[in-house]
Amino acid sequence: MIEPAGRSGGDRWAGRRVLVVGLGTSGNAAAHALLGLGAVVRVTEAGAGAIAETRAEVLRGAGAEVELGDHDLTRLDADLAIMSPGIAPDSSVASALRVKGTEVWSEIELAYRLARCEFIAVTGTNGKTTTTSLLAAMLDEGGIPSTAAGNIGRPLVEAVGSLPENGAVAVEVSSFQLASIDRFHPRVAVVLNVAEDHTDWHGSFAQYAAAKERIVANQQPEDFYLPNLDDDVAMGIARRATASVVPFSAESAPEDGIGVDAGRVCWRGRMVLSCEDIPLPGRAGLEDTVAAAGAALAYGVDSGAVVRAIENFRAPPHRLEVIAEQDGVTFVDDSKATNPHATLTAVKGLDNVVLIAGGRSKGIDLSVLAQTV
Repeated sequence: MIEPAGRSGGDRWAGRRVLVVGLGTSGNAAAHALLGLGAVVRVTEAGAGAIAETRAEVLRGAGAEVELGDHDLTRLDADLAIMSPGIAPDSSVASALRVKGTEVWSEIELAYRLARCEFIAVTGTNGKTTTTSLLAAMLDEGGIPSTAAGNIGRPLVEAVGSLPENGAVAVEVSSFQLASIDRFHPRVAVVLNVAEDHTDWHGSFAQYAAAKERIVANQQPEDFYLPNLDDDVAMGIARRATASVVPFSAESAPEDGIGVDAGRVCWRGRMVLSCEDIPLPGRAGLEDTVAAAGAALAYGVDSGAVVRAIENFRAPPHRLEVIAEQDGVTFVDDSKATNPHATLTAVKGLDNVVLIAGGRSKGIDLSVLAQTV
């Protein structure tokens, strides 16, 4: 259970009425954390099933009221609502909360208010999980108490309870989560890329990109923003950012950032390691590695620790994961590439590729994939 010793303090939560919308992984963690702080918690979940029933039983035993199977729009009275990332902004429950004027946070906003540690946040259309995992490995190798959390799998509100004031959480944040932040303030923010995705949730690409940009909204001049030098949207954010801008690139080596020059990864003009020592395949692997290294170095991790973490790193499941090699053929599982941009980035830099692909379009134009692959 998270300790009530974060930025908001524990006293302000006692007796406060909080509505948790959604009983997925993050909603469940948020409800437990709030109960531990003395809040009066009500959970509403439109779905049902064995997992939801089990979670509901445990929460009821801890003192929460839990509704399963629907959202009762007549019972939304609360001082604050914590919205799970799967709840679309045009859903009936989200619309009803807006009409009532209820303050709405995402789980990452709640975690930030309760945390004592610092945050290094990574967002982008593709590459977030690999970059965040590698960044957490670099922090750990550098002797900084850390963990990877957020959209990567482990709920952020759970993770921050285990980290001290001198710790740092490497957090993967999605556009869904960023859409409902208020004070969330990463010491280092990374935008890997912004391509068409989730337009069915946000309504348009412009709104999707605007949600991504919120990662820098509360940064100060002493903080760091790492945009992809080769991504127009990321660099557009850089022109409006308050933080110190430290660009990264897999195609060139910016003087004031990190990138690739003559087969070497260079940080502010100095070689960090050879590209041949990077275990992740292709352009996507190189880009994720450079971004993670830049974030770690900007935060103050020693370059030797960064190199050791890279050399020992293994890709998370289904993300540029080499699963077999037979008869001269290397089989790479990148099934987490769920949009054309991710697929094209994954195959770039690889030779003689045979692509097996399928899935749901999410409202995205797939013609670019058909034209290129």
